[in-house]
Amino acid sequence: MKIIINTAHQRFGGAVQVALSFINECKQFPEHEYHIWVGQGVGKALDKSSFPNNFYFYDFDFGIIGLKKVKEIQHTLRPLEEKINPDVLISSTGPTYYKSKAPQIIGFNLPLYIYPESPFVKNLSLKSKLKLRLKKKLHYYYFKRDATAYVVQTDDVNNRVKKALKTDKVHTVTNNHSAFYLDHNLQFENKLPPKEKGEFRFLTLTSYYKHKNLDLIVKINELLHSKGFNNVKFILTLKEEEQMRHHLHGEGIINVGPLKPQECPSVYRECDAMFLPTLAECFSASYPEAMIMEKPIITTNLGFATSICGNAALYFKPLSAEDACEKIIALIQSENLRKELIEEGKKEVKKFDTPKERARKYLEICAHYANEKK
Repeated sequence: MKIIINTAHQRFGGAVQVALSFINECKQFPEHEYHIWVGQGVGKALDKSSFPNNFYFYDFDFGIIGLKKVKEIQHTLRPLEEKINPDVLISSTGPTYYKSKAPQIIGFNLPLYIYPESPFVKNLSLKSKLKLRLKKKLHYYYFKRDATAYVVQTDDVNNRVKKALKTDKVHTVTNNHSAFYLDHNLQFENKLPPKEKGEFRFLTLTSYYKHKNLDLIVKINELLHSKGFNNVKFILTLKEEEQMRHHLHGEGIINVGPLKPQECPSVYRECDAMFLPTLAECFSASYPEAMIMEKPIITTNLGFATSICGNAALYFKPLSAEDACEKIIALIQSENLRKELIEEGKKEVKKFDTPKERARKYLEICAHYANEKK
């Protein structure tokens, strides 16, 4: 097959990591010809020199995408598609804002549209709810216009997307940690200072999004200090301006800044557990990352989290700093509990597609729709 992997519209977020992993795993399937449309997010971490000669790269920087950019994207990419003449296009996330001639498979990763029961959505102001509804209507228009089929990461999301977009062309390919987590030769200088006696570190590896509910960490940190737990550290990976703008600081909160994908395993090694207070996800790679790195997980007691983590996590009531604080203290005080969660994580992570299996499934879906074209 001649395949376009379209990341031209991607600037940041978990889907960038999925795209990077997929592109790199495609090296193991040399029977295809790959044309990679490289967006700003993927371009920062892509080592083009490591790819064989059946890979072709094209760089784009469309910036923040608004309605005016849609025409620019279409006019820029259409001549290139016609020149390449691909059998199929695939993108790990959408909308792509590009109407192709060849079949196009697009990933759906917009949880706020399909999880209306999320506390984040329920607590939005009327103005914000109206804005969300308008964005949803617009994004659904581009999904329906451009996608031949969709890829999602859990069966629950699959069912919800089928209903939302009124289609049965939705395929589940689970997310996972990247192959970097299996490369034990990857070592980087420590991002954190040496541990103090009795120090316990929670890693929250994410960019800033409102639905990630990172503000809760500040409240939890204050509660822990009021209860005499002064050796707990929360490790964030935010841009400095994001940290300052949202007041995510305080004694016990350390921000190491954004990490390259290959650096992430090293930072997990420096920490003791993973903490994720998110209120809406289609999937979070932080869950399998923590599992493969043998770190216990504390996260919100919501359906998307429990369906992914099973018995491998401690769950707290969404929005409740007090309940989260109790779970954190329980984890710190019980070595047996930590060991139990780690063992459960080892079982759960085996249920996810490996990076290579995920790439193979993506390519099988591509082949299915490429054959339909013929």
